[in-house]
Amino acid sequence: MMISRFVLSAWRLVIALPFSLYQGVAGAVCSLLVCGVLLFGHERRKVLWTNLTLCFPDTSFRQRVVWSVQHVYFYLRTFVDRGWLWFGDQDVIMNRVILTNPEKLHALSSQSQRVILLAPHFLGLDAAWTRLSLELNMVTMYSKQKHVELDRLILKGRSRFGNQKLVSRQQGAPELVKAMKSGYPLYYLPDMDFGAKNAVFVPFFGVPAATLTTVGRLSRLLGAQVYPVTTLFKSGYYFVTLHDRLAGFPEESDVECAQYINRLIESKVRNNVAQYLWTHKRFKTRPPGQTNYY
Repeated sequence: MMISRFVLSAWRLVIALPFSLYQGVAGAVCSLLVCGVLLFGHERRKVLWTNLTLCFPDTSFRQRVVWSVQHVYFYLRTFVDRGWLWFGDQDVIMNRVILTNPEKLHALSSQSQRVILLAPHFLGLDAAWTRLSLELNMVTMYSKQKHVELDRLILKGRSRFGNQKLVSRQQGAPELVKAMKSGYPLYYLPDMDFGAKNAVFVPFFGVPAATLTTVGRLSRLLGAQVYPVTTLFKSGYYFVTLHDRLAGFPEESDVECAQYINRLIESKVRNNVAQYLWTHKRFKTRPPGQTNYY
């Protein structure tokens, strides 16, 4: 595919630059592209604005504009940075993706308890995955791409270190359970709308959202402890934080578990609004009788 070959060539070119020069080039290119994306990317712009308006109805118009511009910049920048994440040297990754509390990760990797690393959709989550893969082997679920070449590129980039297991959504939860039973921590993204199947409607920033029940079910089934993982991009570096284990989780019902997780994500997003994935149609699936927001 011509596009993926072009992207691959561009990635290989820019990652060869010294970091200070790379910072300037990547920052300038992404800043220039922001205007183009906001002007001509009608569908993504609509989704972004709709989500911010639904989730922050009391926030000023100006603030939502600022968040929108910042979000598009961070989205583009994290895409460009996948070049060195997927093809750069290990030392580069360790220098640019910083574990804020490595002692927690080391303690976690030494325990026998089954673990779910809960990774909300902050834009730097690929940086977190790659950095964590230098420390431990994990299993995660991914969505297959329509283009075979691009799908192969993503799989190769995300599995380059250690013995990582990437399970497609077509393979389903049984493969995740199998890997977790063999000792793999699960790196799981809990906050995407994949329809009403295996989901419940619970509030996300006050808006009913189809929320997957996977985390609660796996935690109950396997006795797994759940640890949130968040990533902050700042001045060219990614800061990955492993938070404390979720106390009192899992709850008794799928609904209570989903509510718990959405409240948790809300608390993390409020500290870093612009770097959350607002271009995803989080409210695409509606409860019966409700109209489509998008």
